Amino acid sequence: MMNRIERKNIMDCERSKRLTYSIYHSLGLMIFLLMLLGSRNAETTLYAQKGEKYTAPRVGDQAPDFLLDDFNGETFVLSKLIKKGNVVLWFTNLCDGCQSEIPTVLRLKEMYQKKGVEVVAVSVLGKDRKTVETVIKENKVSFRFLYDPIGAATQQYSGKYIEGTCPLKNIFIIEKGGKIVYASHLPGARMNELTTQLNKMTWESIPSGKGTQQ
Repeated sequence: MMNRIERKNIMDCERSKRLTYSIYHSLGLMIFLLMLLGSRNAETTLYAQKGEKYTAPRVGDQAPDFLLDDFNGETFVLSKLIKKGNVVLWFTNLCDGCQSEIPTVLRLKEMYQKKGVEVVAVSVLGKDRKTVETVIKENKVSFRFLYDPIGAATQQYSGKYIEGTCPLKNIFIIEKGGKIVYASHLPGARMNELTTQLNKMTWESIPSGKGTQQ
């Protein structure tokens, strides 16, 4: 039979095992929570969350990153694009005024696509795909058009998303590396304003030609 000392030693050993298990369990839980938090933060940075509060970026600010699919089903990540070159980003509800500017945007693409500038449009029409797809087809739109069903990216650039309404500033020129160098509204922005800024960025002198307001 075990004496009192042996029983005590066995009990101490069992308590030590339980304590060790408890410590490892707690550490494992903490590591899991930290990994989950890190993943959530990364996801929140990449995918704008509807309902979060944002302040509209200004000229000189770093362009907010976002991920969206385009109307061909391909994934677009802004940060990947600005590592390679400059970006013209246009948020549009495709009203009559916006549609009248599609030739302007197409001309910008034609003038600068070989000079490291990518032209990208973002629909602010929510889940309305039909309108955008019709406009793309009828106007033979060749620049990339992104689908923003909950206004996530739009909100990051406007501070507030109202479906079907263009932001106060809806066209941005973003230089390679991600700094916003120009922000305005189209329709309204002059073609020569856009080309002047793009010429500075591409170190070229290209005639502005015909466009919107001169």
